[in-house]
Amino acid sequence: MQNSELTKKIITLVGPTACDKTTTAIHLAKKFPLSIIGVDSVQIYKKFDIGSAKPPQKILEQYKHHLVDEVDPQNIFSVKDFYNHTHRLILQAHSEHRVPLLVGGTMMYFNALFKGINDIPAGNEIIRDELQKELEVNGIKKLFNDLERVDPESARVIKPNDKQRIIRALEVFKISSKKLSDFKKAKIINIFEEYDFVNIGIFPEDREKLQKKIRERVQRMIGMGLLEEVKEISGLKNIPKNHPALNSINYKEAIQVINGELDISNLEDQCVISTRQLVKRQLTWMRNFNFSKTFKTDKLIEVEKFLKEQIF
Repeated sequence: MQNSELTKKIITLVGPTACDKTTTAIHLAKKFPLSIIGVDSVQIYKKFDIGSAKPPQKILEQYKHHLVDEVDPQNIFSVKDFYNHTHRLILQAHSEHRVPLLVGGTMMYFNALFKGINDIPAGNEIIRDELQKELEVNGIKKLFNDLERVDPESARVIKPNDKQRIIRALEVFKISSKKLSDFKKAKIINIFEEYDFVNIGIFPEDREKLQKKIRERVQRMIGMGLLEEVKEISGLKNIPKNHPALNSINYKEAIQVINGELDISNLEDQCVISTRQLVKRQLTWMRNFNFSKTFKTDKLIEVEKFLKEQIF
């Protein structure tokens, strides 16, 4: 295929947790002129290494993963941030005669690429801190009542104990004086519509094998020092207490152990349960995506052959 045609191509490699997406991406990067872009809402942050199953530093040095290990955790990287950064990286990849390969399991990020996003304002650290302090003083019920008053439509779809989403909805209102629900009704413009997506879905073939891999993965994380990593992150200055990465799987459970809310002997089982639940949610998202072709786990050669036929 000519370079001019390649400048419109984007490859996505979409799959649930523990389906060897990184291994597949590196195999493909050895074969084709690709630029790997991570699609993971936790791996994007520095310090969040073990619990996010971030590729080892040696791998990252050898095979550059854009949007992995890049953002200081004192900041919160939103879907809109991902959307805008990814667009710049895709333009950069094409200028270098490479095809962007977007790899990961954060389905909200992929959904934004496929369908576009609303023009919801970016976060404001000062306002978010004010809301966080109000949460600590008055509790989540007071914030939820505020949300019901200013944006009842959002309040109907947000759970009364969902601190992150309640604070975000109130933050949007305070920044813009507009309801989050109104932003979501606005016309969506997708800057990626002009591109030709080759979407590859990785679906686990054997449920028992996947369950075994999930448990082995969790055991490996705990053995590598998951609790120590979370203690270090929790001790960082200026990291928001409502940081979404702290509420992600493995980190949430480790924090519960540190706070005495979960017995350390139950950490492994709880992380496994949370990971299984995440995989179910990921697969639900994936069933609504349009894939060029789907593969079972561990089909590196078949994926390589498909891309060679379709693009290279």
